[in-house]
Amino acid sequence: MQYFVRGLFFGGATTGLLLMLPAVLLQTVVPLPALTAALALATVLFLAIESGLLPFRMPQNARLVPSDIVVRTDGSGALQFGFEMGTGLRTFVPSHLPYAAIAVLLFGGPWWATPLGGLAFAFGRSLMVRSAVHSGDASAWDRAFAARRTRILALCWTVALLAGALAVALQHGGWTLF
Repeated sequence: MQYFVRGLFFGGATTGLLLMLPAVLLQTVVPLPALTAALALATVLFLAIESGLLPFRMPQNARLVPSDIVVRTDGSGALQFGFEMGTGLRTFVPSHLPYAAIAVLLFGGPWWATPLGGLAFAFGRSLMVRSAVHSGDASAWDRAFAARRTRILALCWTVALLAGALAVALQHGGWTLF
């Protein structure tokens, strides 16, 4: 588990760092009204998909872990899978919140926050995995999550929308933390 979680954070940080360049370019070149419109459009799109109003999903690499990765006993398999999952390269995406977070990082939040966004993605992934493992029965945990999925997603979307609005206000509204 330790190698897997380390991989998650390394992958999340890598993705965050890779998002930094497009965020800087977009926020430097594109006018603020266009960035705000793009963020609003992306948010509405992801909410519409999440709520079932649009009948498609965003792309995801929904492959299972190859057995050659799982059987490595030196921890490298867990580290590799954690890295891939932390980047979003090999994973099922149960919600469109990560896509909305990327939109906030690219269009609305401060460009320097992109690595923090990647680490936040990894932290969320690690919480899910740790809670399932520590429950003692991952199947029961999955059933409990499925039963509460709608409420959990509603809470997560509410927090994400508030955090996104705060990030945009801090970046473009004249407020400053530093």
